[in-house]
Amino acid sequence: MIRFGPWHRRPFATVIAALVAVGLVTAACSSSPAAAPSSPRSIVQLGDSVASGEGTLYGYTYDRTTQRWTGGNIDAVWPGPYPLCHDSPDAYGHVLAGQYHARFAQFACTGSTFANGITAPRTYAGTTYRPAQFGNLTTRTDINAAYDAARPDLVLVTLGADDVQFSPVVRACVINQLAHALFPANALQCTAANPGPTVQADALTKLPALIDNLKTLARWINQRGAADHHVPKVVFTSYFDPFPTGGTSCPDSALLAPAQVTYLSTLLQQLNVDIVRTITGLHLANVGVVGLASAFNGHRWCSTDPWDYGLSIISLSNPSSLLSQAPFHPTPRGQQQIATLLKPVVTRLFATG
Repeated sequence: MIRFGPWHRRPFATVIAALVAVGLVTAACSSSPAAAPSSPRSIVQLGDSVASGEGTLYGYTYDRTTQRWTGGNIDAVWPGPYPLCHDSPDAYGHVLAGQYHARFAQFACTGSTFANGITAPRTYAGTTYRPAQFGNLTTRTDINAAYDAARPDLVLVTLGADDVQFSPVVRACVINQLAHALFPANALQCTAANPGPTVQADALTKLPALIDNLKTLARWINQRGAADHHVPKVVFTSYFDPFPTGGTSCPDSALLAPAQVTYLSTLLQQLNVDIVRTITGLHLANVGVVGLASAFNGHRWCSTDPWDYGLSIISLSNPSSLLSQAPFHPTPRGQQQIATLLKPVVTRLFATG
């Protein structure tokens, strides 16, 4: 026979009171602050054209026989609310958010830099592409209210290539190579022996400011989260290297001399090393960085399945191709690869609480 002891002989009202008390205790426990999520539920993306998914909606396909990108519609329609930013559902942040079944807020915009896009509205030639992605916490200007509304658990950042003017540098290298081919007396620039004025003025001179700005952005994200009592995890990325190795040449690299290809790859490596070293050196437990330098190994330009749009998109016989912004940007498969490489770092950050 089971004996309940004296408890079962208490007056019924006393029992009810005890049960109510237990209920109140339970309710109090359930109203305490929620435990940190084990995976992101709200993801925010900040950054440049790689983060926005630039190039993926033009519709180019790769012909393995000719090693050229074909087709494509330069007038492709990009989703709103800011279509000039060329935000795409193929962007790696979208891919990652889908894997976690998380909400996703895309603020990245093609061509963005820290000063033109992150802390202030992204503008070009007098046209505003979108409001500031984050805002300036020092001056308290251009604060993005949509960022606060998202209350991110995870902030993704890809930033830096436009700060050091990588696209203008490559364009200057191509123009110099053509001039050198037509008039050999014009010295070949964009090489280790002769970097040239554009490389010096943009890629090399502006790198220290980028380093400082990356540190500032990481700290601002933490400060903003602390003020909202919701400090997110943050993952920065470096950049993938699309250039073929070993002096390999094909239509995607043909507009550059082999020595230029080698030197541009070296510059990209320097940028990547500095980004990774900078973020790692912050020693912030909630901030990580993913180095993407070798992300496309086996799938660079001149391979049978490149994951980055190459220069063969540009054709002097097709003037509209000069308007394409796809070259040097990941294909949908490339964006998926970036998401794949980010996931272990995201998992580790959330596992540490």
